[in-house]
Amino acid sequence: MKKFMTGSHLARAALIGTMTAATLTMVGCATKPTYQSASQAAPKIVTNAQGVPNYHLVQRGDTVSQIASRYRISYRQVGALNGLDSKYTIYSGQWLKLWQGDQTTAANNNYNTSAPSPQPTTPPVNNTSNNGYEETANATSGYAYPTSNQVTRNFDVATGTKGIWFAGNVGDPVLASQSGTVLYSGDGLPEYGNLLMIRHNDEYITAYAHNSELLVEEGETVQLGQRIANMGSSGQSDQVGLEFQVRLNGNPIDPRAVLGR
Repeated sequence: MKKFMTGSHLARAALIGTMTAATLTMVGCATKPTYQSASQAAPKIVTNAQGVPNYHLVQRGDTVSQIASRYRISYRQVGALNGLDSKYTIYSGQWLKLWQGDQTTAANNNYNTSAPSPQPTTPPVNNTSNNGYEETANATSGYAYPTSNQVTRNFDVATGTKGIWFAGNVGDPVLASQSGTVLYSGDGLPEYGNLLMIRHNDEYITAYAHNSELLVEEGETVQLGQRIANMGSSGQSDQVGLEFQVRLNGNPIDPRAVLGR
């Protein structure tokens, strides 16, 4: 099992959107590509029916994943519209196009382009009265718990807990929650240690963090219930266990929404 990150690893890691800020970082370089900057004439800012402005002025510290999450849009869409490289490199002072279309159909709200960027919004929180999540659970039946061990921490946006945590002992089996293709297998994201990510379709990805050993390789097809890793305490974890996340279009959701129980 290879435990180092190559360029191809980083590119695949970027596909999960907001898994960690290290995934889609704002990187500077000596020669910047041509793009519309704040020093040029500011574009006319209008919003669409969803309240998303057509441009965003990149601030110091911004990442593509953060910007996409802020406006509830796909980071891939942002990359494609702006011709970004595989590392989604952006620069402070750059105007990023967020959507493209007939501006006359946009909502009649103009932004003062010198104003600070909007503050990030809180992702939706799963609860039993949220019909969207009830429909999600019904549409994705068949996902299983990755372990039968005791749950020690539940998904909680308010505390920054992006998944379910399970207790365990070193070497306890970690099972694939659903069939899919291994998107990432490595230890290049320090927060998560030895991490596996499995893509199940165009919308859903599951992630399994802090393992002691990874048993499958990137690109490998896995089946529901297959042993894919052994539990550990790698990364930023002070106890043995498993952190299990479910991502819908790159955003973390309560895993119980797809587990259905």
